[in-house]
Amino acid sequence: MCEAKPRLRILLIDDDPNSLSVMAEWLERKGFDPIAVRDGQEALRHLDDGIAVIVTDLKMPKTDGLQIIRHAQKHAPHAVIIVVSGDSSVEAAVASVREGAFDYITKPINLKELTHRIEMALNKRALAAEIAALQLQLTQKHRLEDMIGASPVMRSLYEKIRLVADTRSTVLITGESGTGKELVARSIHHLSPRKEETFIPVNCAAIPDSLVESELFGHEKGAFTGATDRKLGFFEAARKGTLFIDELGELPIGLKPKLLRAIESRKILRVGSTQEQPVDIRLVAATNRDLAKEVHEGAFREDLFYRLKVVELKLPPLRDRREDIPLLIRHFINDISADAGRNVRDITPEALEMMKGYSWPGNVRELRNALEGMIVLSLKEIIEASDLPSHISGHTESQAIIKPGMTMAEIEKEAIRRTLEHTNGHRSQAAEILDISVRTLQRKIKDFHLEA
Repeated sequence: MCEAKPRLRILLIDDDPNSLSVMAEWLERKGFDPIAVRDGQEALRHLDDGIAVIVTDLKMPKTDGLQIIRHAQKHAPHAVIIVVSGDSSVEAAVASVREGAFDYITKPINLKELTHRIEMALNKRALAAEIAALQLQLTQKHRLEDMIGASPVMRSLYEKIRLVADTRSTVLITGESGTGKELVARSIHHLSPRKEETFIPVNCAAIPDSLVESELFGHEKGAFTGATDRKLGFFEAARKGTLFIDELGELPIGLKPKLLRAIESRKILRVGSTQEQPVDIRLVAATNRDLAKEVHEGAFREDLFYRLKVVELKLPPLRDRREDIPLLIRHFINDISADAGRNVRDITPEALEMMKGYSWPGNVRELRNALEGMIVLSLKEIIEASDLPSHISGHTESQAIIKPGMTMAEIEKEAIRRTLEHTNGHRSQAAEILDISVRTLQRKIKDFHLEA
């Protein structure tokens, strides 16, 4: 027996009870699942309920249609919005579409026309999802795009990677564990002229101290007990390609002069040999330690530090780019679900806010691992707040700016204030995050007395 197709949920908002009742009855007969509410404040409580389409009156007391649209952009981004109004002016239509509405129709409502507009809206949503999926497939062809994020700090990092990739300069990547340092190194390699050659990653922390020299520089037959044959080290194995030395701070102190010599002369000396071997490689190193502080304390060679730090790329921790968390989550949901054979396709706004509020000490790696655990154990299509591990749902930092009784103006003021704090007062960055023009932001800063 075929399973019944789930009915799409439509949120109807109109302060005219007769109009509301007629629309609800008609749409229910057409196979939809309408939720009918008589004011904007009540509608806000339903935005997280899996709404596919919002049909809202434009002029209502307390919360009008434009405010509904703005709120839906944040809390129901997948829903498409149709505005219904008795005002047939062009200005009203333009204003609603500018705020994010898909369509605008006037009263009296032609129910067949309403159904047609809803079907068009749903087709638009399906097409947008298909385009997004195609774009995701295209971005996978470029290694740089494996680094997910659209925040200003990440866009700045992408630009620096593109600029440095075409050179031979040594690059030092710094950042906390789990921020994606190897992804940066791979992006540099795949955007460089050496992209057709080998990329070899080496984790110094994973190699015993007694073997690091042999692993990096190779050894001759008979150089030590057990050296029954000549062995090429990672420097020679990465010939014409890129050698990525991760956890550089864990390198034994006795090897640092030899590494400095290899970088400066582009020659290496195998263990047990007296003949230097030329090497043609691009060296990229990474560390989660504060090498500048270690240099100051005498714990790391100053000359090696500055030779490695020709170009330094700093990776921000995930807590400093929270606006990228939704992008990362949806990317990982698609990726992990496909690998695990699961049908998880999205996350509820409530669960998303909890994950945005968590501090993520393990950064992107911790985020991916948390999602993998939830997806593997899930039999649902949507990740809910109840699915989150207790250490995430129970230790959420307060990110909410909306409190009962606040006006829309107060909410807008608080959003602008927090965004300006996040960008350290940088107005063009704040305007980009808020998706408004700099001129509009400047006007609102003045109106809300936020100049300081």
